[in-house]
Amino acid sequence: MFADQLEFAFTYYHKPQTEITAHHHNCYELVYYTSGTGSTTIGGTEYRYAPNTFSLITPRTTHNEVHDETTELLCIGFSLNDSASVQFDNGVYPDRSSLLMQIVNKLKREISTQRLHYQHKLELLLNEFIIEIERTRSSRSFADLLEYIENYINENFHQEIDLPSLAKITGYSYDHFRHVFKDKTGESPLSFIINKRVEHAKKLMLSTEMTMCAISLDCGFSNSSQFASTFRKMTGQTPSAFKRNHFIRSSTE
Repeated sequence: MFADQLEFAFTYYHKPQTEITAHHHNCYELVYYTSGTGSTTIGGTEYRYAPNTFSLITPRTTHNEVHDETTELLCIGFSLNDSASVQFDNGVYPDRSSLLMQIVNKLKREISTQRLHYQHKLELLLNEFIIEIERTRSSRSFADLLEYIENYINENFHQEIDLPSLAKITGYSYDHFRHVFKDKTGESPLSFIINKRVEHAKKLMLSTEMTMCAISLDCGFSNSSQFASTFRKMTGQTPSAFKRNHFIRSSTE
């Protein structure tokens, strides 16, 4: 058994735009996010969380949590056996195995029903979770992590994305992560995000009646000026000119 003492276990829903202020525990903490997006700062480093990611927090490490969207999570505090051969590092990690989600659902069910000997069952499931983390960590490839990060960007490009925090998931420095990402995709992480935003803006301009200001915010730009400047740099024309030229070409075809 890796975990020899279950300190606490609960599920919780957090409303959007709420925050858990900085605090710490005298035990390890596992937080599994089943829905929602936001950020958590662990030991001074900010990480982004998303559905099917989990954070690991070592004892007496200060951490907080900011919820951008309604967030459902499972939170477990535990102590490791002195003879345990595992070592956890603070951070937020992707769940690359369907087995982890299955264990989480069992944990949530035990917490909800509290049947006979449920605490012992929770400890067994927690140890099963730890084993799967170790197995996944030993076998995961850098390519798998890059694929996860690429998918995360595809789904969240309209929000602020902390690239250094995403790089930490790979276990490499941001500079190394940036070079490997570019080798795989042909673009730097920042260029990848900007291109996603610009392409999405094009779709909105041609398929909706949204104002340029609304489009800029929907695509993750801080304001319409930044949007116009970036769009012109990427396409060689202003957003208004792009939209006008498209409809002129369409009317003459």
